[in-house]
Amino acid sequence: MNANVINNNESILEPLIENAILNAVKWIEIRCRPQEPDYMLALSTQFIKEFFNILVAVFPRYDFSVSSVYCHQKPIVDIGLDKKPELGDILFVYAERRKNGERILNALLFQAKVSNYPLLRIHQSEKHQLELYRRWPEFTYYRAGFLNGKKRNVLPKTINDGAQYLLIDSNPLTNGIYLGKGMFPMGCAVPDDDLCINNSLSRELINLLKFKSGRTIDSNPYSTEDGWSKMIWDLLRIAAFKYSKRKNAQVRSFPRSSEYNHFHTENMGTRTLLDEALGNYADIMDMGEENSGVSVVLVESMLKREQE
Repeated sequence: MNANVINNNESILEPLIENAILNAVKWIEIRCRPQEPDYMLALSTQFIKEFFNILVAVFPRYDFSVSSVYCHQKPIVDIGLDKKPELGDILFVYAERRKNGERILNALLFQAKVSNYPLLRIHQSEKHQLELYRRWPEFTYYRAGFLNGKKRNVLPKTINDGAQYLLIDSNPLTNGIYLGKGMFPMGCAVPDDDLCINNSLSRELINLLKFKSGRTIDSNPYSTEDGWSKMIWDLLRIAAFKYSKRKNAQVRSFPRSSEYNHFHTENMGTRTLLDEALGNYADIMDMGEENSGVSVVLVESMLKREQE
């Protein structure tokens, strides 16, 4: 979408997305005493339908597809330290489809932490995770199904906008459930020893749509030589085969293809970037828990034909 179109509607868009996130948090807190995976479930199931409806209502000149996969067992990688970090908890990907067939892709990967404060010091026991997001050493997939043993090398070796921490406020007195105005349940933080919220998740998602936040990836997963792009396509490929299940939140298993986690306008069709990520792997991957992946929320947009 054109950034100017988003800017012109941002004052409407941000509170709507914030309210959708808050509704997802309320939903999961009614069902259980949520842990980090439960909040990821809320984002990748409850949030996406409302998010889809918001995008369609605010941007009527565009067609949209919003789909998701919930994954609990996260992929682990070996970076040469005593402890092996997770790659992340949830991945947001935005695909802008243009009339000439070109696709522009943007990705935002989060490591989630529950905290009642907008500041959180990374514990010594979790510094291996920080090392991954802050310096991006070359890594080897360790618990990632068919990817086990494959190496990835993300450049440059520094912090980037595509990988951040997501701080989740579980206190209803401060996360907006009761008081609301000026409060939000989820905020984004740059990887550092002391995590400090610098944006709400709602604003960061808007910036993702504007390509102001996140990190772009190459559109062809087979020809790319970029380590970041390879990693994101890896995560999409694994997620495409996962079944969604979270016993603590009393949600039964359901397939990726069900309407529960894919919403689209008529012109977008049913095929998503997840289907493209599968490629030739569709017949060789199994559905075992060994195929650990991050949860994925995928947003795709395209200018309506009559507007071209």
